Amino acid sequence: MPNGNLDEWDIARGELRAISAPEIKAFWNGYIVRREGVRIEHGSLYSRWRRVTDDLVLSLYLTNRSVGLFVRGQRGERWATTVNRLAAYEPQLGEALGASLPGYVGCCYISNLPLPVTDPASWPQGYLWLEEQEERYHRVLSDAVTSSKAGGF
Repeated sequence: MPNGNLDEWDIARGELRAISAPEIKAFWNGYIVRREGVRIEHGSLYSRWRRVTDDLVLSLYLTNRSVGLFVRGQRGERWATTVNRLAAYEPQLGEALGASLPGYVGCCYISNLPLPVTDPASWPQGYLWLEEQEERYHRVLSDAVTSSKAGGF
């Protein structure tokens, strides 16, 4: 951070207190309770996944100062492979999601909400935003895949 700016992935850096593993677990447990009936999988300590198809996954994540989501391929798939697959849906998919396919290297269609995640009082706002974005992304991606199989989108 040569110019003093924090980047999106500031988990253990900067002058912020880092969110602890128990806090992260509590955040995700609270989110999953809200999403009853929706299959949310464990991605990593900082993320949870919702599958769209066998090879498309919504990765929901948190950092010290934001919550967000992006589209990825299945575990172990290279970012470039996912970008190449999703490029067939451009520019319509990017416009529908309101995000850029290659906007942040390693994350397709990334979007985030700045939020002081180290303060549990901010979590309800983060839950609401994540839930709305997760539903929207899932619907748009599902429609795109279904339409493409039918010769549309």
